[in-house]
Amino acid sequence: MMKLITEISKELVVQESKSKGMYITGIFSSAEIKNNNGRIYKKELLEREINKIVPKVQNKCLWGELGHPPNPEVNPDKIAILTTVLEWKNNDVYGKAKVLDTPFGNILKTLVKEGKMGISSRGLGTVGEDGYVNEDFSLLVYDAVTDPSNNPSWVKGIYEGQEFFTIENPKEKEKKIDEHLEILQQFAKAPKSKIFKALGYDKLIK
Repeated sequence: MMKLITEISKELVVQESKSKGMYITGIFSSAEIKNNNGRIYKKELLEREINKIVPKVQNKCLWGELGHPPNPEVNPDKIAILTTVLEWKNNDVYGKAKVLDTPFGNILKTLVKEGKMGISSRGLGTVGEDGYVNEDFSLLVYDAVTDPSNNPSWVKGIYEGQEFFTIENPKEKEKKIDEHLEILQQFAKAPKSKIFKALGYDKLIK
């Protein structure tokens, strides 16, 4: 039975541009090494799967979420990043992803500014007893995560300061703020006052 397979990478770099926004770059996947989950990807297998998703990168539709969902489908209202580049360097796949101006993308911007985040692949497949991922593996997307399994896949981000969102209805403002504060506290150990200021909510409610 095929299962959801996720791998995390931590060595990410944040690039900052006021005109282009925030990007995270670094190693997105690695072949021929055992990761923290005890899995190994043959380079031929990973090359095959990268080649399959490159058209999505080129067509600007390789979306990723903040955190891994329990299913293979991408949930549109949780999208945080858009992968824009995937290229090989020896046995590593280097990637670049734009951090989007979505609710979860803005949460990711705060987390990248305050600490370290990772990039993680999400796919379907099975794993052999020797730890190698089998040929039935299908790479789906890359997500931003807090604890990558692939040792080199921590990412750093590039930040462009923009307001989070604008909501005219006061009750709707309060509801959205409570929702996103709860989400943020799941990912970062920080007081509400600090998170509130980091997201720019103090500018929204006056």
